Amino acid sequence: MNDRERIDAVLACAALDRRLGGILLLDLAPHRLVEVAGRLAGLLGEGRQVRVLGSAATEEDLWARLRPAPGGRSWVVDGLVAGYGRPAGVVAVPDLATMSTAAARAAVMLVGAEVAHLERTGQQVSWRPEDRWLAACRREDVGRVSPHVLDRFAIRVDAANLSTARFDALEALPLAGRALPDLSAGAAGRVVEVLAGHARGARRDLGLARLARGMAALAGADTVLAEHVDVAARVMGLLAAPEVVAAPVPGERVVRRAGQELAVPRALPAERAGDAAGRVRDEPERLAPVVVAAPDVPDAVGGPGSPYPEDEVGDGRAPSTLTLVWQRALPGTWGHGHVIGDRQAHEVRDIAVVPTLLKAATQQARRCGPGHVRSAHPLHLTASDLRSHRRAPQPRRLLALVLDHTSGRQGEWYDAIGPYLRWAYAARATVSVVEVGDADAADELCAAAFTARSLLDPRVAAAFERRPGRATPLAHGLSLVAETLQRETQQGNAAVTDALLIVVTDGRGNVPLAASRSRRRPERVGREGVEDALEVARKIGRLNRVRSLVLDPGPRTAAHLTADLADALRATLLPGAGRDG
Repeated sequence: MNDRERIDAVLACAALDRRLGGILLLDLAPHRLVEVAGRLAGLLGEGRQVRVLGSAATEEDLWARLRPAPGGRSWVVDGLVAGYGRPAGVVAVPDLATMSTAAARAAVMLVGAEVAHLERTGQQVSWRPEDRWLAACRREDVGRVSPHVLDRFAIRVDAANLSTARFDALEALPLAGRALPDLSAGAAGRVVEVLAGHARGARRDLGLARLARGMAALAGADTVLAEHVDVAARVMGLLAAPEVVAAPVPGERVVRRAGQELAVPRALPAERAGDAAGRVRDEPERLAPVVVAAPDVPDAVGGPGSPYPEDEVGDGRAPSTLTLVWQRALPGTWGHGHVIGDRQAHEVRDIAVVPTLLKAATQQARRCGPGHVRSAHPLHLTASDLRSHRRAPQPRRLLALVLDHTSGRQGEWYDAIGPYLRWAYAARATVSVVEVGDADAADELCAAAFTARSLLDPRVAAAFERRPGRATPLAHGLSLVAETLQRETQQGNAAVTDALLIVVTDGRGNVPLAASRSRRRPERVGREGVEDALEVARKIGRLNRVRSLVLDPGPRTAAHLTADLADALRATLLPGAGRDG
């Protein structure tokens, strides 16, 4: 079963059971999530909407906000996740690691809840949440998400290969009114067995059990058996795909897994998700009995492909992630950021006077009658005329680190760059790390990069402890950090206004940039790797809003290469631990 078939099966189960909870697609490209969410909305029914929660979603966007109306009145506009008074839809979160605090709080409140209460803008509303939540996140970023949010997204599917796969038209599924079968004692025991030692709370067990119920319903079964739990576990990646051997009984096949043999009908949705996910048989096929030779141990949980990577990685979140930060507003400082336009005012603060007057002027003929031109009278203003300033986002800081592990004495880097790390921590700066010359790199000809929300991410500390390798793709590392700096500080209304680049290297790059991009080992290098690094450094040096520092690791052969790199970057050269000031 490929990624597309697994996702289709999970979407069909989510359409059947609103209590399935949030669904997290691991390693899915964010731009593909809306397409997948549209498929789920189609399964829910005609006209169901997909609501996207971005990283800038506020409490007003999510719940409700007052909109001024003509005549000085106002009305309430329902927010994205306020599910009362409308049919169930799909809430899509393109990147769970960057969702706003307000959106994270909403997810904790609504996903899997039986009832929701809203008291806001004069409203008191209660409803049963029926929206399906669908999110995407990279495996390496899961550790940055609040554990409360991850707990709500207990259903996980690996979607790494879906980024290039093409979705076919989804066949209409007759899901309406289909009853969910009861869970047998054997199935309940199998759920506990599959998640033994990896169940943090009850939501993972409940999620797997409910997914198994959906699989059984799609297969037309009256009762959820242990085989359906295994099917659901394989869809999530909790169990490895079984080995198929010869089928001794017509219509059945035997699968062998870790000391047991299972007789499984050929129409089980584990192998033919396209058939099982949609077509209802006139006479539901009965499952063959399971013959268990010995209890098996889940053979995929906790491994590199585990659907719960947060069990293996550390906590990279700042304390109190879901607590809204309180800031004291000083008199006259309500508006922050430079003005980039105007918009309809939602409250009487930061009013844009000139746009408000211009908007009111267009309505004077209607409000004052035909003689408004000949008579002197005050300007008639209503709440619908009010315009407020549209301001640029609050400035962010970025710390970019290029760490050359082949330059030696990594333990002494802390003393030299410690003050800058403390600055990044105090400023809550985003941290972008590029690693060059790691002995354990997937490809020694290429540099590796990751972005952390803050210095608290354990990957940042681990980056200072790598073993040096043989190759030094310095040019490729600088090109990666150049792309990050260009994207964060130069394009559009860039929110990063202060970027600090720190390069720790001896300057001896021995891998040309072309070799890194083609991933082909060059026959000869010479100075090509050094020249490529200097050329990329000159491009970085021309960027605005970027300060650069180069750490000299100390006396060595060809020490001038570090100074040449600092000149190309227009950077300050910091003496390393092995040099005198």
